[in-house]
Amino acid sequence: MRKQIFWLALVLTAVFGSAVVPTKAQTVYGVRAEIPFDFIVGSDTLPAGKVLVRRTNSGEAGPVEIRSLGAHQLAIRMGRRMQGTEAAERGKLVFRRYGNKHYLAQVWIPGYKAIEVLKSKSERALENELRLAKNYRPMIVTVFATID
Repeated sequence: MRKQIFWLALVLTAVFGSAVVPTKAQTVYGVRAEIPFDFIVGSDTLPAGKVLVRRTNSGEAGPVEIRSLGAHQLAIRMGRRMQGTEAAERGKLVFRRYGNKHYLAQVWIPGYKAIEVLKSKSERALENELRLAKNYRPMIVTVFATID
């Protein structure tokens, strides 16, 4: 009888113990897209082609990883959740275009709020220069993406 109680207690402990083990603590989520033009992230220029964009934490702000799959290049830039947006229904990457230069501006991952990629010093300088020159606003270019 004692052996049965011991084994029952051991089995119940194993079952309930495994139920409370947390799953992977770090959540990585992102989107994959085919970009038809070269684009700039921070001080890095990534070539046209397939890219993978991921956010490695779910906080209000954090790094965004942009990986060019064909050229094997990686760019990392800080991003933050955009206030006033609902969870995205469709994945997309949004770029600001100044003449022939495209800068990554937003990342929309299905099920999450949009992520705004922080502007680089060079983008802010270009934006100010164009605004003073001819009251110019950047063109917005959207590329749809799939879940990674």
